[in-house]
Amino acid sequence: MKSGAGRIAILLVLCSWWASCASAQHNPEVVLETNFGDIVVELFADEAPVTVDNFLGYVRSGFYDGLLFHRVIYGFMIQGGGFYLEGNYIMYTDPCEPIINESYNGLSNVRGTIAMARTSDPNSATSQFYINHADNLFLDRDQAVDGFGYCVFGAVIEGMDVVDAIAQTPTYYVSASFANFPYNPTVDIYRASVRPCVYADCGDISEDGVIDREDLAAMASAWLGEDCNSANQFCGGNDLDYSGNVDFFDFALFGKYSSAPPE
Repeated sequence: MKSGAGRIAILLVLCSWWASCASAQHNPEVVLETNFGDIVVELFADEAPVTVDNFLGYVRSGFYDGLLFHRVIYGFMIQGGGFYLEGNYIMYTDPCEPIINESYNGLSNVRGTIAMARTSDPNSATSQFYINHADNLFLDRDQAVDGFGYCVFGAVIEGMDVVDAIAQTPTYYVSASFANFPYNPTVDIYRASVRPCVYADCGDISEDGVIDREDLAAMASAWLGEDCNSANQFCGGNDLDYSGNVDFFDFALFGKYSSAPPE
């Protein structure tokens, strides 16, 4: 049972933060910190809800921290999310269950997009992903030989120069499984994290162009809700830091952005 007194206290604290601002709901953004620099990708939650939910789950759990971009092909793509180095050995890390292939969403494998890697089974994607270094339209569902293609679920919005630098890394044939392995240096993913909403209109939950009691009431109603952990819903737009629930951090962000001047 949630405490009504706690909600009232929060409402009183935040009541002075209402302000006008533009209207919009924003896609989550993930930062991949690498030894070559940071890559920021925007995730298309409406077009690929299952895939975005899956990817954010790995990010939030810290699964990608310390892994590699283990397959790099200039003019094609860079792939990571499944392996790490332990001494001189390339080690595999066990992912979660595979997900459905949402390549029917109409998104294309153009330069700078991020998509899911998979085996010959169309619905076998788990944790591994790739970033297109060039337009690879033959990977799209409508052009793929197998009739399924590969699911695009986001795009690089910052750090495409980092992707370019990684793509130029010398690679080596280690084995049939690692025919394009970058080494000296390896390409390390130090950390993957979800970026909290950074836009001035983040508090406009009702998308009516203003931040008011309606938005605050919506956020309060989702407070620590047990059924609001799906990445493609973001707790009805109340999960401003994309953590999977609505908590004090979201209220702090609401206060920050609702006190900002309108754009």
